[in-house]
Amino acid sequence: MRRALGVVLTLLVLLAAATGLTACGSRLPLKDFGTAPAAAGPAGQAGPPIPVGIVTSVSSPIGGDAFTGPLYGAQAFFRALNDAGGIGAVGGAGGRQVKVFTCDDSGAGIGNQSCVHQLVDQDHVVALVSGSVLQYAGASYVSSQGVPDIGGITIGTAYDQYPHLYQIYGSDEPRNGRTVGWNGVMYQTTEVYRYFKERLGLSRAVVVSYNQADSARYAAELTQGLKAEGYDVLSETVDFALPDFAAVAAGMKADHAQLLLDAMDVRGNTGLCQAMASAGVTVSAKVTNEQNWSEQVRQDYRQVPGCRAALWTTSDARNYEDVQYPAVAAFRAAVQKYYPDRQGQLSEWELLGWAGAQWFTDAAASCGANVTRSCVDAYMNRPELYDAHGVLIPTDFVPRATPPSGPQHACLNVARWEDSAQGGKGGWVTQTPDMNANCFAVPALPFRP
Repeated sequence: MRRALGVVLTLLVLLAAATGLTACGSRLPLKDFGTAPAAAGPAGQAGPPIPVGIVTSVSSPIGGDAFTGPLYGAQAFFRALNDAGGIGAVGGAGGRQVKVFTCDDSGAGIGNQSCVHQLVDQDHVVALVSGSVLQYAGASYVSSQGVPDIGGITIGTAYDQYPHLYQIYGSDEPRNGRTVGWNGVMYQTTEVYRYFKERLGLSRAVVVSYNQADSARYAAELTQGLKAEGYDVLSETVDFALPDFAAVAAGMKADHAQLLLDAMDVRGNTGLCQAMASAGVTVSAKVTNEQNWSEQVRQDYRQVPGCRAALWTTSDARNYEDVQYPAVAAFRAAVQKYYPDRQGQLSEWELLGWAGAQWFTDAAASCGANVTRSCVDAYMNRPELYDAHGVLIPTDFVPRATPPSGPQHACLNVARWEDSAQGGKGGWVTQTPDMNANCFAVPALPFRP
């Protein structure tokens, strides 16, 4: 089951174009990410290094820094862990180092398969960790080999289908390898829309999408959730090549829209914001998703500060700005130490990559001296809730035999961008005193991906 506005790629419109790529994956030089291969370790080390793999669509057709956040977060975690002595270390000694193998799948299906075979068959990794890929074409092979894939970002539906694949936010789906969700049907919950309805008193929403299949499909899910929560919904569609955002802004003004959601890329969002500014249109909240929860907002919306000031985002994890929590403070300190040039690109996805690495580490530590794929897998399937040392809203992977029905207990964290934060530099400010108590009883709505 997926939470509304969960981990959904903002650049949906590029997925179809990406499917035609034929580039092979490439082994990333570890120096590119500042991690040298782990040495044998200090005297008294408990055993040889534990190999893990990270697959990332670094050189994807989307380009830029779209997918690399989880990679940097996981790498920062493992570097700090190794410097502290490794898994099971006491007083900085006696632990096992983690040896990280990285692979860039180029955002292509064949590249992803190449990476998977390299890491599983040749590098013999115990697990894959904190993956963020455009096309997870190798998912069925990973599952067939019993390789735990821990803390992955859900862009496609692989984590909703295959056993041994564990997305970062947990899952109660059967994941039998045959169909996604429950016999091809997935469910979204509506706590995001409920939050803005109850806490901000909003009732009129607009959903803007491109005339493109993936964008339209996601917009339909947004509309379904909003209507279930009693919103009046204005649906606007623009041409991908020649979007008429002025017409959308005019429609929003006439409809008195309060809440704006979209299924567009950054180019579309900034274009819409410019049209809104020209027409004098404002909204109480423009809700974006986790991929846009980053420092990059400062630059992406620099020409439309009014729209930037209306940005809100939601998550099942802590705000990466909230260093009063020890795990977040440790994350920020490690990124500052190992990747100091990343400060202007920090993101929520980076924190999720850190959480995925923490999850693997706790699983491996539970195995003692015999860290195997099956032992790590058993830890992931235990019924106890897990929160990555306070980073995540507690979750697990206990499957439901039947689809969800009736009200569902769902919690979320909420943040908004404030230009006055961080001494006037701007930043994301958490709006919920306690994400684990910011909960609602909401419906689960079926949809076919």
